Amino acid sequence: MRYVEGIVGIEEYITETPGIGGVLKAEPSYFRVEEVVELPEFHEDGSYLIIRVDKTNWDTINFARILSNKLGISQKRIEYSGTKDKRAKTIQHYSIKRAENLTEKLRDIKIKDAEIEILGKARRGLRLGDLVGNFFEIKITEVTEVNENSDKIKKKIEKIVAELEEKGIPNFFGLQRFGSIRYITHEVGRYLLRREYEEAFWTYVAKPFELESEEVRKIREELWNSRDAKLGLRELPKHLRYERNLLQKLQEGLDEEKALLTLPKNLKLMFVHAYQSYIFNLTLSARIKEFGSLRELENTDWVDFVSYKELNSLRVPLPKGDVVKANLNERRIAFLAAKKRCLLALPLPGYESTLDESWAMEKELEFLERDGISLEDFKHEYKEFSSAGSFRTAEIPFEFSHLKYDFEEDSVKFDFFLPKGCYATIFLREFMKSP
Repeated sequence: MRYVEGIVGIEEYITETPGIGGVLKAEPSYFRVEEVVELPEFHEDGSYLIIRVDKTNWDTINFARILSNKLGISQKRIEYSGTKDKRAKTIQHYSIKRAENLTEKLRDIKIKDAEIEILGKARRGLRLGDLVGNFFEIKITEVTEVNENSDKIKKKIEKIVAELEEKGIPNFFGLQRFGSIRYITHEVGRYLLRREYEEAFWTYVAKPFELESEEVRKIREELWNSRDAKLGLRELPKHLRYERNLLQKLQEGLDEEKALLTLPKNLKLMFVHAYQSYIFNLTLSARIKEFGSLRELENTDWVDFVSYKELNSLRVPLPKGDVVKANLNERRIAFLAAKKRCLLALPLPGYESTLDESWAMEKELEFLERDGISLEDFKHEYKEFSSAGSFRTAEIPFEFSHLKYDFEEDSVKFDFFLPKGCYATIFLREFMKSP
């Protein structure tokens, strides 16, 4: 897994205490996620239906697809404020546009391993900005030392917690950001930014990846070497519908560039965002390697401020997205950093990124130059392949007094809250240090 993590730029642990080992997601029910959303106001005359879905082994987009089929409506009418992984038990909200006559139909729908609760009508649908964060209940299994000596595991966890409180929790983008099983979306993004559309196309459609099933991997290998669209359409499984759709476009006479433009908008946006995430991960890895801590600030660094919100009787920290230079007011920033009210922020590169002399920007320009990419390249002629850039906190805002963990047989169960955009798998990797 360190090899796989290295592919997406995750190269370091910040803690030195040995991990507890174990396995994540041995069963979908062992990874429970409940999202916290700021729902729109309910109105009887609203044309949107807001629903709450308790589902197991369903990813967000595939569930929306099945739901739209059952309702006999376009999938574009179903919206959500964040995506969830498939191999988990997830509680998530959706909104359905123009749903005035769908209430009874929704009540009668049966979808395997999913329960739908109608919350009410609203005058607008859900948006990405509505998501606040997620509560997690996660069981790590096959922790062999639990049976032998749970006190020993408890001491390890306590030491790791102490290190994380001192140094900060790295806010890497998790593997999920880069694909499902085959982590190649950032590579596609790299080729798109270089305007190498043929390579972007075939990387997405055919590049083999070791974690795929042997059967699919062999088909991809043959397709990767031959670049034969007919072979791909004949051999690729039906569930790889986006790859098959792209190959069909080639058969219809489009070139690779025009074929890529036929992909759904959310998928097209994902490629360059994944590449930005890769550069961010590389920069964060370099910061940990060079500084050993995320709490050590230089006056050329950028910082983001932290606010607190009451959720389920807990006071949780959230990043504000209010990024400033640390030298704006050095004494005040140092005071707030010591109180964990401001955190180091690293850039997600884009065409509006500030060319300054900060440690992070110098690093990112090195990584971009190595890939043959400039900041200007993010101003793409196709909007979905463009990005202005932004910032992300280098550490996960976290209140350790809320962290709970219990031991059961050979397992450790963790309960915690993370702000939106932060990955539970990344939080737990510091405790596990195992594939």
